[in-house]
Amino acid sequence: MGDLAAFHHIALTVSDLDRSLAWYTEVLGLRELFREEGGTRRAAVMGFAGGGYSIGLVQHLHADNAVFDPLSTGLDHLAFSVASLDDLTGWAERLDHWGIEHSGVLTVPPGAILNFSDPDGIALALFWDDPVAAPQKT
Repeated sequence: MGDLAAFHHIALTVSDLDRSLAWYTEVLGLRELFREEGGTRRAAVMGFAGGGYSIGLVQHLHADNAVFDPLSTGLDHLAFSVASLDDLTGWAERLDHWGIEHSGVLTVPPGAILNFSDPDGIALALFWDDPVAAPQKT
């Protein structure tokens, strides 16, 4: 048995698949790779612009659609990586353009983070690892 290599994807439960697909493609620039339709759910898998899987969005058709709560057991937030601090600042401007509330770029010990939420209130973040501050891989 080998070691785990990386995350393949994460699946997020959303209240309206079509609304979330539009948001993740327009705001974050992800692209839809394929959809799945079943008796109790609708789903779509999205990928990064440069390739690879990233997020599955799942709408459970008979769910109560409760509001996301990072204080409940489960997902606290999902963070994406960006290549530079300038990129992170550019993302803050992009979120402003879309009228999306965010934390602004915040300095944290390993770099900087930008916090915001998707249409269902799922906590998302963009993260830049400062190569000087980031722990070295062994």
